[in-house]
Amino acid sequence: MTHSAMPTILIVGGGAAGLELASRLGRSLGRRQQARIVLLDCAPTHIWKPLLHEVVSGALNTGMDEVNYFSHGYHNDYQFEYGRMLGLDSQRRRIRLSEVRDGNGQLLCQERELAYDWLVMAVGAQANDFGTPGVAEYAMFLNNVADAQRLRLRILELAFAVAHARDAGKTLNIAIIGGGATGVELAAELHRALFELHLYGGRLPPECVQICVIEGAKHLLGGAIPALSAFAEQQLRASQVRVMTDSKVARLKAGAVVLQQGEEMAADITVWAAGVKAPDWLAGLEGVRCNDKQQLLVDGHLRCQGVQNIYAIGDCAATPGGEGGRCLPATAQVAHQQARWLVDELKLQLTGQQGPAFRFHPHGMLVALGRQCAVGSLTGIKREHLVAGRGARLIYNGLYRQHQRVLYGWRQAGMLYLGDKLRKSAQPAIKFHGD
Repeated sequence: MTHSAMPTILIVGGGAAGLELASRLGRSLGRRQQARIVLLDCAPTHIWKPLLHEVVSGALNTGMDEVNYFSHGYHNDYQFEYGRMLGLDSQRRRIRLSEVRDGNGQLLCQERELAYDWLVMAVGAQANDFGTPGVAEYAMFLNNVADAQRLRLRILELAFAVAHARDAGKTLNIAIIGGGATGVELAAELHRALFELHLYGGRLPPECVQICVIEGAKHLLGGAIPALSAFAEQQLRASQVRVMTDSKVARLKAGAVVLQQGEEMAADITVWAAGVKAPDWLAGLEGVRCNDKQQLLVDGHLRCQGVQNIYAIGDCAATPGGEGGRCLPATAQVAHQQARWLVDELKLQLTGQQGPAFRFHPHGMLVALGRQCAVGSLTGIKREHLVAGRGARLIYNGLYRQHQRVLYGWRQAGMLYLGDKLRKSAQPAIKFHGD
């Protein structure tokens, strides 16, 4: 159990929202010794989740682009705790952490407790299989870096097997379930990576690769303006990616995807990207209330319902304020605005005050369609404006640089940008091996 003479703000989850919140609070309250800022995560490093599809292709080098929490915390005046949250005692204001074991199963640390004055839940989300039979057994996911690395290695293994198969007609069939941003970006990035693999001498002709995006709705990128959805579908089809809309999956089985209308599609690799939900263990926490996606129900000030001094932000929070009375979508844009708003709210809480309720300001949507192309809608004063092509890709890349600026400041973010440009000019465009 930890104690501190200063009030403690404990943040659980080092994703985009949690890490941004810890960075901003550390540089303000932590540096001035006005509060003790603690960030808890079950991994030692962070990768910006919207770029996981580039980890799969090998375009993003995790060793270069990851943030080490220990080092970052030292430079930004917050403390990092390694571990996994196991339980909550809201009356005593404590959370319980599970024991920690090494790769060989040896005990490194017993169960322990962390105290807080304010607790912020920012644990993100994971794939939602909606109870579809066979998903747990036969699908791969893209929840985190480990998932992305496993998927990349499997694709490389099967690409090698197909390229050297005695059967000249053998193909590599990749089925991506879900035509949201994750599925569309992954399909476009995989097409580019496998094409470049062929150019570098991988012996895998493009015609031997079949990538298919399967979407249950009538259009890709649900919620996007029609022109954006149409452009994304056109670009995928132009890259020989098969797009199947209005096609619902009944079940998965070994080597195949079975649709509700009975059609079976061959699939050497099936990636499930059909939706997200919060981690199941949240529903078991004392006192909190969750919706059917296990998201924590919060009020207009992002406070968890049923408990005191606990907030939730990012994908794990069911935040009111969406269109038609729905909750806000689980996007990086929402998480960023919540983290920024909560910094000011917690500063007021330290002085016994409360600010205005959180209000989300939509800025549109951007989706990457390969290394040189993107499509998006930018919210104007009266309507949304479609942007596409290289210009949209520059804006998309700028979102990551903005994320780096929040974490490091303008100077270091600029140095990281220059380092990336120099590194990419001297290295292959994609990584051809597993980590």
